[in-house]
Formats: sequence, structure tokens, C-alpha cells
Amino acid sequence: TTASPDEPSAAPPRPRRNPQPAQRSRPHGRRKPPSTTGTLLRLVLQHPTWAARLPVSLVPDSSPEGLALIAIIDMLSLGEPIPAGGLGALIERFRDTPHAETLSRVAAELVESEFDEAVVETLFEDALRKLHADSVGNEIAALLQRDRESGLDAAGRHRLGELLIEKRNLASSGKVSDL
Repeated sequence: TTASPDEPSAAPPRPRRNPQPAQRSRPHGRRKPPSTTGTLLRLVLQHPTWAARLPVSLVPDSSPEGLALIAIIDMLSLGEPIPAGGLGALIERFRDTPHAETLSRVAAELVESEFDEAVVETLFEDALRKLHADSVGNEIAALLQRDRESGLDAAGRHRLGELLIEKRNLASSGKVSDL
């Protein structure tokens, strides 16, 4: 007997399962997101003139990315022009320096993943604000440590008060991207 179109038929055929799951190629494995300093370096490599907007005192010198960023800021602050010819020329300018490997690596990563040009300015401002907040937090931590060890004089207490207000204002102003 055959089932008529009005009668329910046997269970529909099950879709075939692929015996091997699809494999995604991950040539380099999963990369961790760049640090704030790394993000700023990537943005400055794309827009070198923005380095002039970075206070060198906020850039931590504890990583190769920070040191490379400081070198670019120093280059501009000494009045040296940005090399004509884009990213390649900027990397060439630092070829025989301790920053060559870092700049080459970061530039290669830039080629793999571009920033959306519509949001790079906001990303830059947010990263700069985070560096500022980190700097304030580090200074607060140092003052609190000094207070625990030997106490603070009137100037130290005054500075701590200023920093706490600044930290609160930074936190309440939020990120540029949130505005």
C-alpha cells in the first residue's frame, strides 16, 4: 500500500550527517586582543599625525608596543616629519632601531584586520581616555602604598584627593563611544 497525499507518511528521511565535522582553519590560533597601548600603536601606524595628540607621559614604557609608540611620538616632537610613503616608509624609518621588529609585526597584523574607518577616531579617544584612567589609578595606588608605609604629608593627601576626584570624573564621563 502506498500512502495517499492526505495520509501522514512515514518519518521524513533524516538528513545525512557529515562523518567529519567541518574544520575551520586557524593558522595562528586564537590571538588575545591588543592592549590599550597596542591599540594606540595600531591607530598611530594608520594615522601617524595622531601621535602628536598623545601625551608621552601617559604611554607606559613596559612593553615593546609602548616603547615603539614613544619613539614615534619623540620623532614628531623633535620636529622630524612623518616619512612620506605611508606605513612602509614609517616602518623603514625605524628599521635599524630596537623598534623595528615590533613595528613590522604590528603592521603585519594591521594588514590582517583593518579598523573600521568610521570608528577609528572614537577608538583612539577611548584608548587615550583609558590610558589616562590607568595613569590616575596607578598614581592613586602609589600614594595609598606610601600612606600605608610612612603616611602622607599635607601635599600628598591633597594630591590623593585631587586624583580621587579626577578618577570619579573619568568614570562618570564614560567612554566616547558611549556618548
